[in-house]
Amino acid sequence: MKKILISEKGRKFLVKGAEFHSNHGRVDIEEGAESARSHLGHRFAVLDPDLIDIYEKMPRAGSYMLKKDMGMILGCLGVGTGAVVVDAGTGSGALAIFLGNVVGASGKVYSYERKPEFAAVARGNVKTAGLEDVVSVGVCDVLEGFREDNGSVDFVTLDLNEAWKTLEEVKRILRRGGRIAIYNPYIEHARLVHSRLVELGFMEIQTIESVTREMEFRAQGTRPKTSRVGHSGYLTFARKV
Repeated sequence: MKKILISEKGRKFLVKGAEFHSNHGRVDIEEGAESARSHLGHRFAVLDPDLIDIYEKMPRAGSYMLKKDMGMILGCLGVGTGAVVVDAGTGSGALAIFLGNVVGASGKVYSYERKPEFAAVARGNVKTAGLEDVVSVGVCDVLEGFREDNGSVDFVTLDLNEAWKTLEEVKRILRRGGRIAIYNPYIEHARLVHSRLVELGFMEIQTIESVTREMEFRAQGTRPKTSRVGHSGYLTFARKV
């Protein structure tokens, strides 16, 4: 049994099993319960976890991609049900999980991570999300090449150092009309990616930055929160023709 407990102050806890311990006390979760109370008297809302809950509470391996960037990737690629996606640079598995949720049981996400310890964390997160039949996580250095056949992949996502060195192989495995998204934290890397995409004959090349501002509502007025996420990375998109 997996549940999300939300405290009266909005703090979330991802709970596996019917008993939970924290500084709020011991909580016994009854089957079908909508709320629970700890032995210290703290109340919690009880919900089935959704994808956002799992993303927010899952273990991390290195850096992880933010929702604002994953949303842009899904929207700009147009990934849909039944698609075959190669995702390189798994990290904690966040993007692979969101991709798997979109492609569904009729699709497949092949995610590759160079570090075995990161891959192990990602596999656990994929299992928690219930997507182990859709998303596979393999240990592989894609700078040495991809395993997929020529023209067998609909979409490719890259979150790698030196991603530009993989683009000839990406072109090989992408179907004609297939699309790629590359995440780079530095503009110099994004420039190298752009130049290589042009050399390889990709089209519809575009690099963007996504910046979000959350609003806060107070009695004295409304304004953007002063603590916010600004820059995270640059996203480059392109299409094989």
